Amino acid sequence: MLIFIRQLLQSPIARKLTLSIVVFSSLITIVTTAYQLISDYQEDVNRIDRVFSSIEAVNLEVLASSVWVIDEDLINTQLYGLSQLPDIKYISIRDDSNQEWHFGEYQKTAVIEKQFPLIYTNNENIPVGTLTVQADLNAIYDRLYNKTILILLSNAIKTFFVAGFILFLVWFNVTKHLRQLSQYCDEISLDNPFTPLNFNRKPQRDEFSLVAEAVNTMQQQIRGSYQDLQQSKVDLMHAVEDRDRLLLLERSYKDELARQVKEQTRELEQSLQMLKRTQQVLIEKEKMAALGGLVSGVAHEINTPIGICLTAASSQLAYVEDLIELIHSDHATLEQINGILEQYQKSSQLIVSNITRASYLIQQFKSIAAEQSQEKYTLFNLNHQLRDITDSTLMIFSPQKVEITVNIDEQLQVYTNSSLLSQAINNVISNAFLHAFKDTSQAKICINVITKPDTIDIEIQNNGALIPSDIAEHIFEPFFTTARHKGGVGLGLAAAFNAITQIKGSIRYVAMSPLGGPMFVISVPR
Repeated sequence: MLIFIRQLLQSPIARKLTLSIVVFSSLITIVTTAYQLISDYQEDVNRIDRVFSSIEAVNLEVLASSVWVIDEDLINTQLYGLSQLPDIKYISIRDDSNQEWHFGEYQKTAVIEKQFPLIYTNNENIPVGTLTVQADLNAIYDRLYNKTILILLSNAIKTFFVAGFILFLVWFNVTKHLRQLSQYCDEISLDNPFTPLNFNRKPQRDEFSLVAEAVNTMQQQIRGSYQDLQQSKVDLMHAVEDRDRLLLLERSYKDELARQVKEQTRELEQSLQMLKRTQQVLIEKEKMAALGGLVSGVAHEINTPIGICLTAASSQLAYVEDLIELIHSDHATLEQINGILEQYQKSSQLIVSNITRASYLIQQFKSIAAEQSQEKYTLFNLNHQLRDITDSTLMIFSPQKVEITVNIDEQLQVYTNSSLLSQAINNVISNAFLHAFKDTSQAKICINVITKPDTIDIEIQNNGALIPSDIAEHIFEPFFTTARHKGGVGLGLAAAFNAITQIKGSIRYVAMSPLGGPMFVISVPR
């Protein structure tokens, strides 16, 4: 139970949400309480005014008659009766000879005082004195104070329980699973058996289930690639052993070279086989190097946003501790609290942006590794497909102005995987928008579709900047990019190469095109 409470209180997200609810609820409570108190105060004042009006309408004439005849018993009786009215604490009559009758004690503060002239009517109006009435506001203030305390205390208790419940819900539904995901990622090792990520909760379909599926799928794919790498290593060792044996045979055949021409021919054939095997070994080496770069790139790209999130979360914990210490101090100012909250908000924005980037990277990795080649082949109009791709690309990169020309037989039909072909073409065109036209005033892209007996060639050329030869050697490698400082990942052309390969096509780079810039030629079977 103590561990549960400690984890609950250490969650920066839960504490921030709870603080927001408490502040908002407190503001609403203060506003509604102030409005209620003002309304109650106004109602009490109106009630006093009604008492004054009642005295003026009912009692003035009788009091004036009593003062006229100077009937002190009747005057005192009437004053006593008026003093019993609600909130009336002092009442007095002063006649024109300065003789005074009163009940209660005269107060100078926290009262509403009103004076009424006493006029005796006997064929003419004769002023006989003045009636002074005071209503005490202290009783009203006491009622309002008690009501304020009751309202604020009840709302504080309600807010406390609501905030505590929300804090528990955030921890139970979000924070606990994020901690489990972080611990699971820390414990991933290719040397240990695969253990799928399963959150400790009842099975349900939501964002965390999607994250678990994505992480498990990615880990399985990486493990599969790692196993292939190990197998390639074993095959390479066998190839090296075969090469050593062939070298021994070669030396023995050289001893017989001068005597037997047939043995020489056989030796040459065996040497040719050895060269072919060596070529296969080199190909396997290239595969291992590419796979190693892929694994390294995945680890680097994912580790960066996760590390930033961890740093930002640690900073948030420090900000919350500073805020708690500042609130409990005697010298806290609103400016200091706002400064800490602004830093906390910046850390939250940093976490959100880096988690968004990690999600984007995972989607990019899935687009390369997913087995899209299993999708059905369809017969579609290539012209319509190209128009849709160019229109959407122009919309995405608006307001960048690029003139796109498409030369194609409008009735040309292609039977292939449309999604993979669209992905490859879109990545090549988008790569031109991102990198080719930095210093080009009138950017142009020309797409020529050439039909051949067995293939369809799609030439995508532009008039932008040429690609240096040292960069061109690596453009189809995963995670190779010249714009990493701008957020580039280096998966666009790699994904295009992977997509075209899955539909049994090819993509090649031409350094110079008729437009003056680079050109990419995509070939797909008819």
